[in-house]
Amino acid sequence: MLYSKETYKLQQEFTRWCRTGEEIHLENTRPEGLKQYRRLLRNNINNTMKQAFPIAVSILSEKEWATLIDDFFAGHDAQTFQVWKLPFEFYQFVSKQSYGITFKKPYLSDLLHFEWIEIDVHTMPDQIPEPFKKKGDPKKDRIEVNKEYRLIKLNFPVHLYAAEESKNHTGNYFLLAYRHPDNFEVRFVDLPALHTLFFEKIAQEGKSVQEILKEIGEASSPELMPEIEKNISKFVETMFDQKIFLGYQHIYKN
Repeated sequence: MLYSKETYKLQQEFTRWCRTGEEIHLENTRPEGLKQYRRLLRNNINNTMKQAFPIAVSILSEKEWATLIDDFFAGHDAQTFQVWKLPFEFYQFVSKQSYGITFKKPYLSDLLHFEWIEIDVHTMPDQIPEPFKKKGDPKKDRIEVNKEYRLIKLNFPVHLYAAEESKNHTGNYFLLAYRHPDNFEVRFVDLPALHTLFFEKIAQEGKSVQEILKEIGEASSPELMPEIEKNISKFVETMFDQKIFLGYQHIYKN
Protein backbone atom coordinates (compact mmCIF):
# COMPACT_ATOMS: atom_id res chain seq x y z
CA MET A 1 0.00 0.00 0.00
CA LEU A 2 1.45 3.36 -1.07
CA TYR A 3 1.46 6.29 1.32
CA SER A 4 -0.28 9.50 0.31
CA LYS A 5 1.92 12.47 -0.50
CA GLU A 6 0.80 14.15 2.69
CA THR A 7 1.69 11.13 4.83
CA TYR A 8 5.06 10.78 3.13
CA LYS A 9 5.78 14.50 3.72
CA LEU A 10 4.90 14.18 7.41
CA GLN A 11 7.20 11.16 7.75
CA GLN A 12 10.04 13.04 6.09
CA GLU A 13 9.58 16.04 8.39
CA PHE A 14 9.41 13.84 11.46
CA THR A 15 12.56 11.97 10.43
CA ARG A 16 14.40 15.22 9.76
CA TRP A 17 13.40 16.53 13.18
CA CYS A 18 14.57 13.33 14.90
CA ARG A 19 17.95 13.66 13.22
CA THR A 20 18.54 17.41 13.42
CA GLY A 21 16.25 18.80 16.13
CA GLU A 22 15.15 21.57 13.75
CA GLU A 23 11.83 23.09 14.78
CA ILE A 24 8.76 21.65 13.05
CA HIS A 25 5.01 21.60 13.59
CA LEU A 26 3.15 18.32 13.24
CA GLU A 27 -0.60 18.41 13.82
CA ASN A 28 -2.08 16.26 16.58
CA THR A 29 1.29 15.64 18.25
CA ARG A 30 2.69 16.59 21.64
CA PRO A 31 6.14 18.25 21.54
CA GLU A 32 7.17 16.50 24.76
CA GLY A 33 6.20 13.15 23.29
CA LEU A 34 8.16 13.79 20.10
CA LYS A 35 11.30 14.51 22.13
CA GLN A 36 11.26 10.95 23.41
CA TYR A 37 11.62 9.59 19.86
CA ARG A 38 14.60 11.82 19.14
CA ARG A 39 16.22 10.93 22.45
CA LEU A 40 15.76 7.18 21.92
CA LEU A 41 17.08 7.22 18.35
CA ARG A 42 20.14 9.31 19.25
CA ASN A 43 20.86 7.10 22.25
CA ASN A 44 20.79 4.01 20.03
CA ILE A 45 23.38 5.56 17.70
CA ASN A 46 25.49 6.78 20.62
CA ASN A 47 25.48 3.42 22.41
CA THR A 48 26.32 1.53 19.22
CA MET A 49 29.34 3.74 18.57
CA LYS A 50 30.53 3.63 22.18
CA GLN A 51 30.53 -0.17 22.08
CA ALA A 52 32.36 -0.18 18.74
CA PHE A 53 34.98 2.45 19.57
CA PRO A 54 35.83 2.29 23.30
CA ILE A 55 39.36 3.65 22.81
CA ALA A 56 38.18 6.61 20.74
CA VAL A 57 35.55 7.41 23.39
CA SER A 58 38.25 7.44 26.06
CA ILE A 59 40.56 9.86 24.25
CA LEU A 60 37.92 12.33 23.04
CA SER A 61 36.33 14.93 25.26
CA GLU A 62 32.59 14.66 25.91
CA LYS A 63 32.03 17.67 23.66
CA GLU A 64 34.09 16.18 20.81
CA TRP A 65 32.31 12.84 21.04
CA ALA A 66 28.89 14.51 21.15
CA THR A 67 29.84 16.53 18.06
CA LEU A 68 30.69 13.37 16.12
CA ILE A 69 27.46 11.64 17.14
CA ASP A 70 25.23 14.65 16.43
CA ASP A 71 26.86 15.42 13.08
CA PHE A 72 26.75 11.79 11.99
CA PHE A 73 23.14 11.39 13.10
CA ALA A 74 22.06 14.59 11.33
CA GLY A 75 24.23 14.53 8.22
CA HIS A 76 24.85 10.95 7.22
CA ASP A 77 22.33 8.92 5.22
CA ALA A 78 22.98 5.36 6.35
CA GLN A 79 23.54 2.82 3.59
CA THR A 80 22.98 -0.26 5.75
CA PHE A 81 19.91 -1.44 7.62
CA GLN A 82 22.09 -3.53 9.97
CA VAL A 83 22.97 -1.56 13.10
CA TRP A 84 26.19 -3.49 13.74
CA LYS A 85 27.56 -2.28 10.37
CA LEU A 86 26.95 1.40 11.14
CA PRO A 87 30.35 1.83 12.87
CA PHE A 88 32.04 1.33 9.48
CA GLU A 89 30.01 4.19 8.03
CA PHE A 90 30.79 6.25 11.13
CA TYR A 91 34.52 5.66 10.58
CA GLN A 92 34.17 6.69 6.91
CA PHE A 93 32.16 9.79 7.84
CA VAL A 94 34.69 10.96 10.44
CA SER A 95 37.56 10.40 8.01
CA LYS A 96 35.88 12.19 5.11
CA GLN A 97 34.97 15.19 7.25
CA SER A 98 38.53 15.44 8.66
CA TYR A 99 37.51 15.64 12.31
CA GLY A 100 41.00 14.50 13.26
CA ILE A 101 42.35 17.81 12.00
CA THR A 102 39.51 19.78 13.60
CA PHE A 103 40.12 18.13 17.00
CA LYS A 104 43.93 18.26 16.63
CA LYS A 105 44.00 14.47 16.82
CA PRO A 106 45.43 13.49 13.42
CA TYR A 107 45.44 9.81 14.38
CA LEU A 108 41.65 9.71 14.88
CA SER A 109 40.78 8.12 11.52
CA ASP A 110 43.44 5.43 11.97
CA LEU A 111 42.21 4.73 15.49
CA LEU A 112 38.61 4.28 14.32
CA HIS A 113 39.79 2.10 11.44
CA PHE A 114 41.79 -0.06 13.84
CA GLU A 115 38.84 -0.51 16.18
CA TRP A 116 36.43 -1.23 13.30
CA ILE A 117 38.69 -3.91 11.81
CA GLU A 118 38.35 -6.01 14.94
CA ILE A 119 34.56 -5.98 14.51
CA ASP A 120 34.85 -6.65 10.79
CA VAL A 121 37.08 -9.71 11.23
CA HIS A 122 35.06 -11.02 14.17
CA THR A 123 31.79 -10.90 12.19
CA MET A 124 33.04 -11.78 8.70
CA PRO A 125 31.50 -14.86 7.04
CA ASP A 126 33.39 -18.11 7.52
CA GLN A 127 36.00 -18.72 4.83
CA ILE A 128 36.50 -22.45 4.40
CA PRO A 129 40.07 -23.26 3.31
CA GLU A 130 40.85 -25.66 0.51
CA PRO A 131 42.08 -29.11 1.62
CA PHE A 132 45.73 -28.76 2.62
CA LYS A 133 48.68 -30.81 3.84
CA LYS A 134 50.28 -30.29 7.23
CA LYS A 135 53.75 -31.21 6.01
CA GLY A 136 55.67 -29.70 3.15
CA ASP A 137 58.60 -27.57 2.06
CA PRO A 138 58.04 -23.99 3.35
CA LYS A 139 60.25 -22.62 0.63
CA LYS A 140 59.10 -24.55 -2.45
CA ASP A 141 55.51 -25.53 -1.74
CA ARG A 142 52.55 -23.18 -2.13
CA ILE A 143 51.12 -22.18 1.23
CA GLU A 144 47.44 -22.32 2.23
CA VAL A 145 46.58 -19.05 3.98
CA ASN A 146 43.95 -18.48 6.63
CA LYS A 147 41.44 -16.45 4.57
CA GLU A 148 39.73 -14.88 7.58
CA TYR A 149 41.84 -11.73 7.71
CA ARG A 150 42.06 -8.06 6.80
CA LEU A 151 45.26 -6.20 5.98
CA ILE A 152 45.18 -2.44 6.45
CA LYS A 153 47.65 0.42 6.14
CA LEU A 154 47.98 3.02 8.90
CA ASN A 155 49.87 6.29 9.07
CA PHE A 156 49.82 6.38 12.87
CA PRO A 157 50.77 3.25 14.85
CA VAL A 158 47.73 3.31 17.13
CA HIS A 159 48.09 -0.47 17.51
CA LEU A 160 51.56 -0.08 19.01
CA TYR A 161 51.37 3.11 21.06
CA ALA A 162 48.87 5.12 23.07
CA ALA A 163 46.89 7.37 20.74
CA GLU A 164 48.65 10.64 21.60
CA GLU A 165 52.09 9.01 21.51
CA SER A 166 51.40 7.63 18.03
CA LYS A 167 51.66 11.21 16.71
CA ASN A 168 55.41 10.99 17.30
CA HIS A 169 55.85 7.90 15.13
CA THR A 170 54.19 8.66 11.80
CA GLY A 171 55.07 6.40 8.89
CA ASN A 172 53.75 3.50 6.86
CA TYR A 173 52.43 0.71 9.06
CA PHE A 174 50.76 -2.50 7.94
CA LEU A 175 48.43 -4.27 10.32
CA LEU A 176 47.13 -7.79 9.77
CA ALA A 177 43.98 -8.68 11.71
CA TYR A 178 42.90 -12.31 11.54
CA ARG A 179 40.56 -14.79 13.21
CA HIS A 180 42.35 -17.66 14.89
CA PRO A 181 40.94 -20.96 13.56
CA ASP A 182 41.09 -22.76 16.93
CA ASN A 183 39.36 -20.29 19.26
CA PHE A 184 37.99 -17.67 16.79
CA GLU A 185 39.71 -14.82 18.64
CA VAL A 186 40.67 -11.77 16.60
CA ARG A 187 44.42 -11.25 16.74
CA PHE A 188 46.71 -8.59 15.32
CA VAL A 189 50.15 -8.76 13.74
CA ASP A 190 52.27 -5.74 12.87
CA LEU A 191 53.99 -6.43 9.53
CA PRO A 192 57.04 -4.58 8.23
CA ALA A 193 57.00 -3.69 4.53
CA LEU A 194 59.05 -6.72 3.42
CA HIS A 195 56.78 -9.16 5.24
CA THR A 196 53.71 -7.40 3.86
CA LEU A 197 55.06 -7.89 0.35
CA PHE A 198 55.63 -11.60 0.96
CA PHE A 199 52.26 -12.08 2.61
CA GLU A 200 50.35 -10.43 -0.24
CA LYS A 201 52.18 -12.40 -2.91
CA ILE A 202 51.51 -15.66 -1.05
CA ALA A 203 47.90 -14.85 -0.12
CA GLN A 204 46.75 -13.03 -3.25
CA GLU A 205 49.00 -14.32 -6.02
CA GLY A 206 49.52 -17.86 -4.73
CA LYS A 207 53.29 -17.72 -5.16
CA SER A 208 55.77 -19.84 -3.26
CA VAL A 209 58.48 -18.32 -1.07
CA GLN A 210 61.08 -19.52 -3.55
CA GLU A 211 59.36 -17.72 -6.43
CA ILE A 212 59.12 -14.49 -4.47
CA LEU A 213 62.76 -14.65 -3.40
CA LYS A 214 63.73 -15.12 -7.05
CA GLU A 215 61.82 -11.95 -7.97
CA ILE A 216 63.50 -9.99 -5.18
CA GLY A 217 66.90 -11.40 -6.06
CA GLU A 218 66.59 -10.11 -9.62
CA ALA A 219 66.04 -6.60 -8.30
CA SER A 220 68.44 -6.63 -5.33
CA SER A 221 72.15 -6.89 -4.68
CA PRO A 222 73.31 -10.52 -4.33
CA GLU A 223 75.05 -9.78 -1.03
CA LEU A 224 71.71 -8.85 0.55
CA MET A 225 69.95 -12.09 -0.30
CA PRO A 226 71.33 -14.36 2.46
CA GLU A 227 70.03 -11.99 5.14
CA ILE A 228 66.68 -11.58 3.36
CA GLU A 229 66.26 -15.36 3.06
CA LYS A 230 67.06 -15.80 6.75
CA ASN A 231 64.57 -13.08 7.65
CA ILE A 232 61.83 -14.60 5.51
CA SER A 233 62.38 -18.12 6.84
CA LYS A 234 61.78 -16.83 10.36
CA PHE A 235 58.73 -14.88 9.17
CA VAL A 236 57.16 -17.94 7.54
CA GLU A 237 57.80 -20.00 10.66
CA THR A 238 56.07 -17.37 12.81
CA MET A 239 53.09 -17.19 10.46
CA PHE A 240 52.62 -20.96 10.74
CA ASP A 241 52.92 -20.79 14.53
CA GLN A 242 50.23 -18.11 14.70
CA LYS A 243 47.88 -20.04 12.36
CA ILE A 244 47.93 -17.39 9.68
CA PHE A 245 49.56 -19.94 7.42
CA LEU A 246 47.67 -23.22 7.79
CA GLY A 247 49.59 -25.72 5.68
CA TYR A 248 50.55 -26.55 2.13
CA GLN A 249 48.30 -26.66 -0.90
CA HIS A 250 47.55 -29.93 -2.66
CA ILE A 251 48.78 -29.91 -6.23
CA TYR A 252 46.42 -32.04 -8.30
CA LYS A 253 47.90 -33.64 -11.38
CA ASN A 254 44.65 -34.34 -13.18
